[in-house]
Amino acid sequence: MSKIQVVIIEDHDLSRVGLTAALQHSGVVEVLGSAPNGRQGLEMIQQYQPDVAILDIGLPDIDGIEVTLQLKKAQEEDETLQTKVLMLTANTSEDSVLAAFAAGADSYSLKEVSVEDLLTAIQLTHEGNAWIDPNIARIVLQQARASQAH
Repeated sequence: MSKIQVVIIEDHDLSRVGLTAALQHSGVVEVLGSAPNGRQGLEMIQQYQPDVAILDIGLPDIDGIEVTLQLKKAQEEDETLQTKVLMLTANTSEDSVLAAFAAGADSYSLKEVSVEDLLTAIQLTHEGNAWIDPNIARIVLQQARASQAH
């Protein structure tokens, strides 16, 4: 089985380096590159066309939601671009969670996730399934129920 190719877009150096090391060590994932901000991340996604982009919401230039919007827009124009988006963030605000999915994020995980669960999230995202961190799933469910009631 070939490794799942990912790009990591994370502004905190230690988080980016640690995540890269943990994922490379797993033997399941190949990290093609990492970027400290959204603009470099978008360039890296376009250059490498990874299976999954692991993306922080809180980036210093353009946030992860804007990166996702731009990526999904590019994918509409070019169907060969197939990168899935896994948000990996400490942000649990309802607005951020809903904005990420509205922008086209495929999955959403909190940073306190175990490496094992993150690998599961990456694999499911790569296969075309959504993975939602159990700690924020209730936000998505509440929104779904609220929109059904209207």
